[in-house]
Amino acid sequence: MRSELFQAAVDTLLTAITVEFARGTSVACRRTAHLLRSIDSSISTEPIQPVNSHDTPCCLPDSVLELLQTNSPVPTVSEIAALTQDLQWNESARSHAPISELVGPTSLIKHQSFRVGLFALIPDIDYADHAHPADEVYIVLAGSGSWSLDGGPYQVKRAGDIIDIPSMMTHAMRTGPTPALTLYSWTGDDVSFDHYRFC
Repeated sequence: MRSELFQAAVDTLLTAITVEFARGTSVACRRTAHLLRSIDSSISTEPIQPVNSHDTPCCLPDSVLELLQTNSPVPTVSEIAALTQDLQWNESARSHAPISELVGPTSLIKHQSFRVGLFALIPDIDYADHAHPADEVYIVLAGSGSWSLDGGPYQVKRAGDIIDIPSMMTHAMRTGPTPALTLYSWTGDDVSFDHYRFC
């Protein structure tokens, strides 16, 4: 069973995450902030399952841990740094990058209709064009990466930047020598991975 101290830290983190999504102006950002405000944030007593059955347990690489020690302009980073070692991280079978889903169907906090988590784009990663039914939002918390939307040119995004990706829009991400720690949400009618596809 998780401690009351851990629950309190998770509640603090969720409050900070809600503030981050509330900064956004898109429907998906506002929807995510609303859902976060309305959920029961009690930590599930059921075991946490990976987002994908092929994901494997991992630790955050040193390059990402170092990002958490930098002076990011995003205040949420300090709450994440306090919890990093207590969160369950899995290496994504799709991207080979660490992911820790905080809210979702099989996550720390169970919810069937949306997902929120942390996604660490490690250095020199190239996550190819893909699409899925869920509306997706990324918020860069620390570091930097580049996003391509709908086959367009890559654009560099840094700490504080918000990337909105509507349902089924093709998108890709990549990093150079600097990793990117991001917050993500999936909302909409279908937040499953059943129709996730590479393009």
